[in-house]
Amino acid sequence: MAYIQFPNVLFGPGTFDAVVVDNNGNPADVLEAGTPFQIKVKWSIGPLAALLLGGQWTVSAYVESIGPGPEELVATKTVPLTGVQSYADVLTVPAGKLPNDPPPNVSAGVYKIVTVLTHRNFSKISNVAAVVEGPVLRIA
Repeated sequence: MAYIQFPNVLFGPGTFDAVVVDNNGNPADVLEAGTPFQIKVKWSIGPLAALLLGGQWTVSAYVESIGPGPEELVATKTVPLTGVQSYADVLTVPAGKLPNDPPPNVSAGVYKIVTVLTHRNFSKISNVAAVVEGPVLRIA
């Protein structure tokens, strides 16, 4: 879990969490390359932030290969702000997005995942954000 950074302390605390789940819906860190997997995200903000913030949230997941391999955005989703304090959504990483059985010295098949929550209003990104690091994944 991470805390959402707000520019004004009056907005109160906010929290952001992300959990990687396999195609059976169970938390996992070893995943099959031939099936999609999901990142379940949830976040909450204080009542003043819910009242005053407009615009939209963007939730994005990035992977970085441990050793040689891809470093890229694997899933993203936009969620409108609706005046509520609690949000939840699911990012889906498509099957085959990360390589299976990579050739030696090309990719280890091990990745660190980072999930980022950002806020936009009037098409401009604000400094309201949160970052959840991990877990380390093995794609088999």
